[in-house]
Amino acid sequence: MPRAPALFAPQLSPISAGYDASSSIFPFLLIFLCFNGVDNGAIAEMSYRITQRHGLAAHRRWLLGSQLAFTQSQALRTSRAAHQARAVQSDKSISLASEQPTTVNAILNPPASTRPPPMETVDPQQSKPMYYFKLGKSYATFFKDGVKAVVTNFRLLNARVKSLPSGERPSIFKPRYIPDAFSRADWVLLWRTRHDLIRLPAFAVFFFFAGQLTPILVIFVSGIVPYTCRFPKQLNTSLEKAERRRDAAFDELESRHPHGALSPGITRAVAHQHLLRTLDLSGGMWDRLGFTPPGMWDIKGRLRMMFLEIDDKRLLADGGPLGLEIEELRIACSERGINILGKSEAELRNRLGDWLRLTATEDLGERRRRMATLMLTRPENWPQQRDFAVTEWEL
Repeated sequence: MPRAPALFAPQLSPISAGYDASSSIFPFLLIFLCFNGVDNGAIAEMSYRITQRHGLAAHRRWLLGSQLAFTQSQALRTSRAAHQARAVQSDKSISLASEQPTTVNAILNPPASTRPPPMETVDPQQSKPMYYFKLGKSYATFFKDGVKAVVTNFRLLNARVKSLPSGERPSIFKPRYIPDAFSRADWVLLWRTRHDLIRLPAFAVFFFFAGQLTPILVIFVSGIVPYTCRFPKQLNTSLEKAERRRDAAFDELESRHPHGALSPGITRAVAHQHLLRTLDLSGGMWDRLGFTPPGMWDIKGRLRMMFLEIDDKRLLADGGPLGLEIEELRIACSERGINILGKSEAELRNRLGDWLRLTATEDLGERRRRMATLMLTRPENWPQQRDFAVTEWEL
């Protein structure tokens, strides 16, 4: 019997037609179920109902679609996890990039090892013995790191000096000499390393005998402590005493010589005694005794002026006050007799900039007279113009 034309071909039942039309929906339905945490029992029950209602062929098609859907769902999950991982990694990269510190001017700022290392803070403890044990351990670690920093600085300086020709190397017998290849950072490294190496033996002996009492007793003998071994409380105490002493010295000078640095009664000897106090170079004990030992200026004052003469030149040549780190800025101001406690960073940069602007000159004698005039005047009363009257004598 001839086959019926296609026009009269038997049609599928509405149920079968409905399944065929919707068979492509099941894989996506399974994706939805997988992503929404439907358990295996529910999926098995769906498989049983399809078999009962639509037959084995429909069940097979459903299984094939299910396998494809499962594969697609796994791929989607993997893709989603990879995307999230890339997003997290991107966020971390952005965060790390934003947290990177600004570049430090290495020819202007000396290594961080020339300053005291950070000190671990100790939280209050319920047990006092445990608290004091941890506190003592924190101080011991700090002093150990400070001594290591002195050794590190010595090695850095030694390597830097050995890189120069023998005839150009700095010497303690030529304190004003600086090699042409030395930057401001090298110059400060040289002076701070010498300062700390001289004090290291005495501090070691003191620490050996004082032991755990070192943090308490060392405040009274700050002069024997290397700078890298001075803990924050000691530094703050020393700064407060130095600034009170500076204010008292200016009060005394202004009461005796109302016309300031150019008063006829201010001689070189008077200026030396005043600067030893304002720069905190001599011990406070001498203020209470009412006199300054002979030779104190030659030992400490003259060396400070030698250091500042070169430091000013290198500061201007290697970047100026704007390139200094905040800690180096505070140290530079304090070394020139400028108060730093309670002052903002902008104030300190402006004040140091004024110092460099007012003292800058190629003539060494003129520079020293300008420095003497500024050091005998409170910073808030410094002249605004570079053309100002100076003392007739040099420090």
